[in-house]
Amino acid sequence: PLRCTVYPPPSSYPLKTYDDYSMVNDPVSKQAQTVAELPEDLQVHCKENLHEEITKGVLRKKLSKMRHLCVTQAIKPEYLDSIMPEIIRLFHPQQVQYNGGVANVKAWKISTYLEVMPGGVPCTNPCLPLLDLCVPLLDCVDAMFTHWYKQQHACNKPGQPKRTEPYKVKRVMNFITRYTAHPKEQALLKHVDGAGKVSGSAVLALPIDKWTGPESIMSFEGHGGGVRFWDGSAVPSKQTEVHYPTRSGDVAFIDRAVWHQADPITKGTRWAMVIFYDVE
Repeated sequence: PLRCTVYPPPSSYPLKTYDDYSMVNDPVSKQAQTVAELPEDLQVHCKENLHEEITKGVLRKKLSKMRHLCVTQAIKPEYLDSIMPEIIRLFHPQQVQYNGGVANVKAWKISTYLEVMPGGVPCTNPCLPLLDLCVPLLDCVDAMFTHWYKQQHACNKPGQPKRTEPYKVKRVMNFITRYTAHPKEQALLKHVDGAGKVSGSAVLALPIDKWTGPESIMSFEGHGGGVRFWDGSAVPSKQTEVHYPTRSGDVAFIDRAVWHQADPITKGTRWAMVIFYDVE
């Protein structure tokens, strides 16, 4: 019943086709180190004064030895609302098999992959029309992640040299996930992204679906959701558990091998975009 289309979303976005998938899986083209370096037509999709908010947020987190940061409405919800109907239309879950599983789930079947790792991991058929639609959004999150990563890894120890060259950030995988109240589709429980082998990741909360059914039915408000972290120490018994009730436009930036989970929902659907990064 959750797959029905009561109100068909419009399909007006002009989609490109690609002869060579590698054309769209290269490092971030503009190498924007901050949102301020993005073109103006992309900056308008981002929260104002985000540079300062990320910088101050990282400093506060470092005081608690935290290696993550959650920024509310980093992407403007009205922009996400404008592209969400087409995201829903192009979304077709792909069942993939993870070696050893992720969060004890070996067969994952509630995500559509936009970009995949070399060799076709975890699948060989990413959804290029969906990628094309989301490129402007990805460029925005890439710039935010790059600035956050730079601040998170800034040298604070006396005598250590300060990095002067810009970071080279590459998306190595990204996908959109739709959680539902159905068993095995409610959550992605405690895990580290990319089995701890990626430099970091970003999780963007997408809008509540009000296009494929009444919002009163599709909404998960009051029925779980959000992102939970265990952070602050490498020793599990000393880690602090932190929960964020993330909503549309909120972005969580996550350093390598930080434990976290997408909390379960018991009603409606919840959508999120996840991006894995490699940083040099």
